[in-house]
Amino acid sequence: MTFDLDKINNLEDLKNIKNEFNNSNELISLVNLLKDKNVQNKAEIGKKIQALKEEANLFFEKAKTKLNQIEANKIMENEFEDFSFPHNFYGSIHPIEIIANRFRKWLSLNGYFEVKASEIENDEYNFERLNIPQNHPARDMQDSLYLDDKLLLRTHNTGISARILEKNKNKAFSQFAIGKVYRNDEEDQTHSHQFTQLDLVSVGLHSFATLIYTLKEMLSYVFEQEIKIRLRPSYFPFTEPSVEVDIFYKNRWIEVLGAGMIHNSVLNKAGYTNKMNGIAAGIGIERIAMIKYEIDDIREFYSNDKRFLNQFK
Repeated sequence: MTFDLDKINNLEDLKNIKNEFNNSNELISLVNLLKDKNVQNKAEIGKKIQALKEEANLFFEKAKTKLNQIEANKIMENEFEDFSFPHNFYGSIHPIEIIANRFRKWLSLNGYFEVKASEIENDEYNFERLNIPQNHPARDMQDSLYLDDKLLLRTHNTGISARILEKNKNKAFSQFAIGKVYRNDEEDQTHSHQFTQLDLVSVGLHSFATLIYTLKEMLSYVFEQEIKIRLRPSYFPFTEPSVEVDIFYKNRWIEVLGAGMIHNSVLNKAGYTNKMNGIAAGIGIERIAMIKYEIDDIREFYSNDKRFLNQFK
């Protein structure tokens, strides 16, 4: 049987040539000879059948490669843009930035100031000042990305809050930080080695009701509708009591963040000696964006796919 690559231009052509080979007289004749009890040279016949199949499979692989290239060329033709010519580009704000800006605006309008800091943090402020002891699992090298014995890529933005607490000891203030944080996680639909976190802290004479009001109003602003929240007891080293916060959104309860009252030990390490207390919360921006925009894979945010980004014009 003669194989001609020029005749293969789509999957239907490939399917037909496979059927033609499997039903070819040459192959069927050899198979029938192999079944004949009176034939003596079955080993030779088997070798011929094997050689025919290997030749056919090699051709089929070449045909698949050709079809893949045809498909790739079609995509390139449809999406090709010649950047050497003037263009009017109508871009879009990245969904992570849209959500971050919604949080940023609400917090700024409600008396919070934004703080920015290096993404490289030391062990003391990333862990020690936040009431995370030496034997805490978060200190394990498989969870954190260390640069040396003391420096690491920050695992949360709460280290910024620890520094601001120390800077403003015995004073009332409200601050927030939005930025990348890093974990030594396996990549999948809901996990990434990096993500964007909002960390907020407010110190004064607060009650737990202050925390509930802040979270409910802020989340309602971000989701652009009245949001119901549900609190469940949890544990975080730097808050006590600590809660996991769920929202009722699109007819179901969804966990969205962790929060609580700042732990007295954290305030004491920052130098607070008065009766002030504080509220704190940590929020994953990607998680909120995935919920609001019904995105089911966190990796979409970092794909740089214009088709994905164009949805947010």
